[in-house]
Amino acid sequence: MDVKIAVASSDGTTINEHFGRAQAFRIYRLHDEGHEFLELRKNTPVCGGQQHDDDVLDQAAQLISDCRGVVAAQVGPGAIDALIGHRILAFTMGGPIDEALETLRASKRFTYIK
Repeated sequence: MDVKIAVASSDGTTINEHFGRAQAFRIYRLHDEGHEFLELRKNTPVCGGQQHDDDVLDQAAQLISDCRGVVAAQVGPGAIDALIGHRILAFTMGGPIDEALETLRASKRFTYIK
C-alpha cells in the first residue's frame, strides 16, 4: 500500500475541521509499515456558514487531487460530489490523527484504488 491522505486539522494532532472550513490540509502517506507526514497545503476555506461556492469546492478538491482520501470532522454533500469527481474518498472521523490514519491503513478501503 502506498496512498496519500489529506487531513483537515487546525492543530496538527486532531481531526477537528470541516472540509469546507479547512484553512490547510496535512498530507500523509500511508504505507505497509505505518504512515508519515509529507507536507502542509494551505487552502482557501469554502464555507461561510451554510453557504458555499461549487467552484471553490472543486478548487479545494483539486488542491488534494493527488490524494486518494480525505479525513475531516464533517464533509457536506457538495464537497463529496467535488471529491468524487477527483477520485477522492471522503471519511468523517474525529479524534487523534494518528489513530484515524492507522484505522484507514488497517482497513481494506484502498485495496482497489490506484
